[in-house]
Amino acid sequence: MRSETFRKIFPLAGEREFVRGPMIAADHLARLLGQPLDRVCQNGALLAEGLLNARSYYNSDFIIVFSDIAVEAEALGVLLEFSENRNPHVVSTVDPNDVKVIDMPGAGRIPELFRAARICRHELDKGIPIFSSIKDPFSLAALLMGSEDFLRSLLEAPEVARKLIETCCENQLRLVDAICSEGFIPMIGAPIASGSLIGATWFRNFAQQFLAKLFSRVKANGSFCCMHICGEVGLLEAPLSELNPDILSFEEWIPSMWENLPNTIPMGYVPTDLFVKGTEESVQTASLECLTNLPRPFILSTACDIPANSDPRLVCAMMEIN
Repeated sequence: MRSETFRKIFPLAGEREFVRGPMIAADHLARLLGQPLDRVCQNGALLAEGLLNARSYYNSDFIIVFSDIAVEAEALGVLLEFSENRNPHVVSTVDPNDVKVIDMPGAGRIPELFRAARICRHELDKGIPIFSSIKDPFSLAALLMGSEDFLRSLLEAPEVARKLIETCCENQLRLVDAICSEGFIPMIGAPIASGSLIGATWFRNFAQQFLAKLFSRVKANGSFCCMHICGEVGLLEAPLSELNPDILSFEEWIPSMWENLPNTIPMGYVPTDLFVKGTEESVQTASLECLTNLPRPFILSTACDIPANSDPRLVCAMMEIN
């Protein structure tokens, strides 16, 4: 099953047992382009130019359209301040009671991400997958309220938190439909729904069922269930096996977990700090560890999106490993 799914997602891989590519956000793309970040993260054409240039430079087997984690929160009412040299900064969060179900694909900067994805599709060979990054409902709810206030509400006002997550889920279901209808693949990022931050119990109670809803909608659209989870994943071994994603991107290697994920394509997990503080040798060592550990077929990638000031030579060191 894993191999069959791999061949469907990466039809140009041929007989290769792995593909490769870094996870890149608008901040590193802006550096590669020599453009101010506030322009790149708000302009689909510039974002596409950066993604295509990065793909050509790094010789990646895929593209992930990703600007920054605040895109959907902004669409739902969070006020951001944009800067030339740092990711959008939250000026004000929202009252959970004010969050509504909206036309998510047409809100805020989201149309610019679709614009970027369409440009990339036009310029790339058919068969190169284009993933579109979205947030899981739990993490989106946290970004809307502010992480500390939201996590506190899980204890003090769980009914308020759950209602907000449900509204976020309805919005993300609309976004999933739009992504799939255009032939792109949703990549669901879970920066706050992490074992490091919430543990297994809260993940089960407040995150898992909503991820399952998104996965169900993805499957109904005939696409693939892909997710990236930040931080520790070992605590989430059981719920992740129940979710059974087609692709799981992660930051830490837990060997036992993959016995319970026989159908999941692993993606990762070269540490991102190496691309700033490391050497070509240290990046190659970490990449070889992935090649040794990851069940085949797999995706050799970075543990998360690489820092803005990553050294392109060090990214190429990962991409050139065999």
